[in-house]
Amino acid sequence: MSIHCLGEHFDIHGGGQDLQFPHHENEIAQSCCATGKAFVNLWMHNGFVRVDDEKMSKSLDNFFTVREVLKLYRAEVIRFFILSSHYRSQLNYSDNQLDEAKASLEGLYLTLRDVSASAGGLDEAYVEKFNDVMDDDFNTSRAVAILHELAREINRSSDKTSPEITKLASTLKHLGGILG
Repeated sequence: MSIHCLGEHFDIHGGGQDLQFPHHENEIAQSCCATGKAFVNLWMHNGFVRVDDEKMSKSLDNFFTVREVLKLYRAEVIRFFILSSHYRSQLNYSDNQLDEAKASLEGLYLTLRDVSASAGGLDEAYVEKFNDVMDDDFNTSRAVAILHELAREINRSSDKTSPEITKLASTLKHLGGILG
């Protein structure tokens, strides 16, 4: 199926942690033997979704779809919730967790409400810090922490028009945009 849809070689292949061995090992062996080529450049194995600290499963009747969650929460809140956790970590879904993600995201927006973020340039130290954590195994949870660090620094200032605060606000908006 992978070869049919993506070709004999592609960059990223993902799946659950439970599929690393033997499923993905067999897939690599079969594909390499069938094509004579390296199969995938990078494997990413994600953690499991849990619901209220229990394994999500149809048999436990705690299964839901993204479409169902989108009826309750905006897509950007769900995205922020997911990005606040490392992709290999277990993700515990609950209304409380999504409510916290919503409040956290709204806090970032409120930080930018009264600050000009259009012409401030970027704070290269924060950009480098952000890039370093993203280059460290796509560590979005640490990247989100950097956004909050920027917000705290902006919120501590009484002069929201200073060039330094404008630069921090531009950086927050830029880095937040990278995460979507």
